[in-house]
Amino acid sequence: MHKKLSTIIVILGNMVVFTGLILLAYLGLYNRYWADDWCYSADARTLGTIPATLQYFKAEHTGYSTNRYSLTFFSALMENTLGMTGNKLIATMTITLWLIGLVWTGYNISRLIKPVPFTALLLACAFLLFYNLYISPQRFQILYWRSGVLPYSTALIFWLMILGLITHQMTRSVPSNWVNFITAMLAFVGAGLGEISCTLLFTGTSILLVAAWFFKRKKQAWAERSIQTIFITWLFLLTGMIVLIVSPSNFRVAELHAKRGNPLTVPLVSLLHALDFIFISLRTLPVPHIIYISSAIGLAILATQFSPNIAHQTGNRKTFQQLVIQLAVTTFLAYMLIVVIQAPTAYFYDSYPDPRGQSLSRFIMLVGLGISAWFVGVWLSEKIKRNWILSGAIIVLVIGILYTARSIENIYGDLPGFVRRAQAWDQRDETIKKAKANGIMLIEVPAIDVAEIHTQDMFPSKGKVWSEFTETCSARYYGVDGLKATTPQN
Repeated sequence: MHKKLSTIIVILGNMVVFTGLILLAYLGLYNRYWADDWCYSADARTLGTIPATLQYFKAEHTGYSTNRYSLTFFSALMENTLGMTGNKLIATMTITLWLIGLVWTGYNISRLIKPVPFTALLLACAFLLFYNLYISPQRFQILYWRSGVLPYSTALIFWLMILGLITHQMTRSVPSNWVNFITAMLAFVGAGLGEISCTLLFTGTSILLVAAWFFKRKKQAWAERSIQTIFITWLFLLTGMIVLIVSPSNFRVAELHAKRGNPLTVPLVSLLHALDFIFISLRTLPVPHIIYISSAIGLAILATQFSPNIAHQTGNRKTFQQLVIQLAVTTFLAYMLIVVIQAPTAYFYDSYPDPRGQSLSRFIMLVGLGISAWFVGVWLSEKIKRNWILSGAIIVLVIGILYTARSIENIYGDLPGFVRRAQAWDQRDETIKKAKANGIMLIEVPAIDVAEIHTQDMFPSKGKVWSEFTETCSARYYGVDGLKATTPQN
């Protein structure tokens, strides 16, 4: 009975979580251009994809950071191939590729350690992705705003694809040489999406490289098969990081006149900022974290109990000491990765990363909590052979599914705002195009109220664009001489 009920609950959980992910993707169909999107798209239209990317070599103002060569390339490529359709589909593409990367990597790791039923693995990965987006410090900017999605969410997708290839090597009897070429390309491209994400990818891969080197010396097969691929990934991430650093366009950081952090104190400041992020997250969002952790424990118990491929001999069971070591190592690694996410802004601006930057911290934190919870669930399942623990796991998982369903209702509440902004945007777009067709090149149009999504419209909240016609990035996008903002449109 427990086995049949568990199967039903896992299937139901997948249905609920996928409903949430589909809804998040659906909201993206009402997405439009905002803030830096105008600058990237204007250059893509006037220069072309490759020339726009080659602005990396120019020390000129463009309205965006041209040292992020991959960000410029993908922004221009999307504009010149899909246009506005690309912006509408970016949430769908992000969620789909992110989930594929998680499932692929998780599947390979489970093959190396203990096989997990695919439905349970799928639910674990979908659960992680849903809660990562649901409690993100800035969901709109990392899922719908193209200029925020690419340097943060897309960078994580590249890393997951790289990890999928690396773990693929670990599971093979003979490593594939073609994987090395693909990981090299993915690493260099992924590094060029942004400084903070590049720092995370490079540090995470460095840790993996050290681990592979250590276990290769102990003749571990997985390390021997994958260390070459890991090193090539590390090398091309390092190359990409150097390319980001040496760009002539980096003059913009100096011109911001921001307070720089003392290089000697940056490590300590980053450690403290990481602790602040973790404690603030747990204090301000206790319920989602408790639901996420308890659901992961319950799912691990069910997956361990009912997987036909998992042996339960006493010799294969972990001791409590081994569990503590697993939890300590996982916590330490997750914490150190969150620390390196804080480091770039601690140095360049002597401050915390902005919310979209902290979205990387949220993902790492949830991965660490999820892995730790899974370790606890497996240990409990192996230690306690009683029906009540199965019943408890089912109850906990049902509660998690019900809470997730309630969360989906909250997300649905955002739909009217998305629709309203899209309608206002489309009306303004039509106004500008009609005015230009009639020979009017100085056009007065309403700004759109975007306070609830914390992302600028085509106009800054203040500046001369509110008092005179100005050649902004959006004016360049439409090919007019100037735009002037009027009262924000709701």
